[in-house]
Amino acid sequence: MRFEEFKQKVKKSPLFSGDVAKLFAADPQALRNQLLRWKKRGLIVSLRKGLYALSREERGAALSRELIAATLYQPSYISLETALSYYKLIPEKTVSVTSVTARKTAEFANEEGFFSYRHLKKHAYFGFRQARDESGFPYFIAEPEKALLDYLYLNLNALGKNPAGYLRDSLRLQNRPVLNKRKLTAYAARYGVKKLQDLAEGWR
Repeated sequence: MRFEEFKQKVKKSPLFSGDVAKLFAADPQALRNQLLRWKKRGLIVSLRKGLYALSREERGAALSRELIAATLYQPSYISLETALSYYKLIPEKTVSVTSVTARKTAEFANEEGFFSYRHLKKHAYFGFRQARDESGFPYFIAEPEKALLDYLYLNLNALGKNPAGYLRDSLRLQNRPVLNKRKLTAYAARYGVKKLQDLAEGWR
């Protein structure tokens, strides 16, 4: 298969796996070999083993880091520093994309960036919604309250005996009115961690 022909077939799907060989080619193995050659020529890029995208020069449209994060490791949703920055709850803009997953912790680095996934127990895997990137592709992101609780839960040791001070000085939490106290308290109870519950119940 010629590259231009393949490009036309996948141009509406910004990310694709090696399984496209089964859909687009009479000889799937030949197309898999072709994918490797196109990768060496810089026509496509590998985001992780078995997951590809057209190169920046070839795809034309932007490829969002949110969509990449949602596809690299499933199931997962964007949370922690990335979601906190998205809701302007912290002043910093994040360079890497941080997500949580019910699977084991994982990290991926590729030419589109660095993507990290922190493990959450299944009972704490909730509180996210579907959003869409600038091209209209869907991904999942934590609600503001859940993004904060995920971060605190995964950094409990750093809270010490002065959680309020940690929020102010280390996390530099801002725009607190964005957070719904009732939802924060209800979500905190589902983690089953007293320190988290106490912090949510004393929220101002």
